[in-house]
Amino acid sequence: MKRLFLALPLALAIVAPPALAAFVFRVGDTVYVGGKRYSWEEWKKIRDNIELREPQPVAASPAAPRAATCTTAIYYDEFPSEDERFQCSADLGMLTRGQIVEKGWKVDFVEKVPPPSDQQAQSPRGMPLFKYKLVISR
Repeated sequence: MKRLFLALPLALAIVAPPALAAFVFRVGDTVYVGGKRYSWEEWKKIRDNIELREPQPVAASPAAPRAATCTTAIYYDEFPSEDERFQCSADLGMLTRGQIVEKGWKVDFVEKVPPPSDQQAQSPRGMPLFKYKLVISR
């Protein structure tokens, strides 16, 4: 019998759908629900008819990346032009700066990465070479 009393709440907790609640406050003929104002008659219609209710906003997927890095594939003596592609982490692929912005990312930081000591450190124009790394976020 004790096991039944212990198992019943656990089974209900697993099977029951999550409860959603909105703050409802009534003053006379005015009803405030979740920060919105309704008359009592409007609220009764919304409350009784599920189709009239507004859908609850869905939280962002926890799997969606909020930050990434994008690095040039080769070394440049000056910042790459607008049409150059960056190899981005977080499965974003090869993107130009314009495509990064179009996808809702913003550039937080630009880092100049010098070449390893065994590679040429100057361009034919005599300027130092760098890879450029963009740190981006949403």
